[in-house]
Amino acid sequence: MNPNDKNDVRVKGFLFVMLTCFSYGLMPALTQLSYKAGLSVSTMLFGRLTLGAILIWSTVIIKRLNFRIDKKHIGFLMLIGGASVVQMVAMSESYRFLPGAIVSLLMFLYVSVVVVLEILIGREKFNKTRMLCLLCSFCGLVLVIWTPGEGIRLSGTGIMLALTAAFFYGLYAICLGEKRTRALESEVAVGYMLLPPILFSLVRCILSGEPILPQTREQTMYIFLLAFFCMFVAAVCFAKGVKYIGASNAAIFNTLEPVVAYFAGILLMNDKVSVNAIIGGLLILGAIVYLNLAPRLAASKTAELPEETKLK
Repeated sequence: MNPNDKNDVRVKGFLFVMLTCFSYGLMPALTQLSYKAGLSVSTMLFGRLTLGAILIWSTVIIKRLNFRIDKKHIGFLMLIGGASVVQMVAMSESYRFLPGAIVSLLMFLYVSVVVVLEILIGREKFNKTRMLCLLCSFCGLVLVIWTPGEGIRLSGTGIMLALTAAFFYGLYAICLGEKRTRALESEVAVGYMLLPPILFSLVRCILSGEPILPQTREQTMYIFLLAFFCMFVAAVCFAKGVKYIGASNAAIFNTLEPVVAYFAGILLMNDKVSVNAIIGGLLILGAIVYLNLAPRLAASKTAELPEETKLK
């Protein structure tokens, strides 16, 4: 693969992850609004996951994608789906105890999980630039979401739930980067991985006595928005992003998500904008842009070198 092709693949991966950031960034505000509309966690999850799966499998059928895979790989995808069960439930429950922006900040510890695990298993090499960008992104996250002087009270239960969600989302991202899974069409991989969470949510609704389906038009609207943006668009785009640029790069680029979550909260939940948010947003954007452009600049400089220099 020549440098231009590599750059094109990287740009595609970057764009898919940016779509993921936007879609997942809407989730905290939409989820909390759905709770205000009377939806329980169980009903919201079952509706969001089921409708999302219908959209994904409809895409598989319409595009005539090959969905036949060996039984061992199906078992592996079910295992990934099991990890996503813990992540989804823990994250959804954490919204009941913490502001959505704080949950997003704690969730982004999954980036560290991904980067460290990929270095440990040998999938990625230790890279000072990546670590520096990761550090800048987290400094930006703190500035965006943690606004000193406003007396935000944090719940220990909410923090533990968010951290649990972060750990299992890190495992989910690592498994998405597995060779056989990356070779699959993203819609097919996500479609299989949704089956365990759907089954779990259905059983949870039945055992808890919660409604399986939304009861009002408002609840139905939030189920549709969550399913389309936060399940269909976000999950497929993230899988495609990992396929093109790898789990650790996708995770680092995805640090823009809490910024979207923060400003979605401003628009939908009447949160206030702070100077820290603007500075933090610029830090994150700068880190992401540099991380995306650095390899391209290095490749273009290498291409401009004389042939005898390259041979050396």
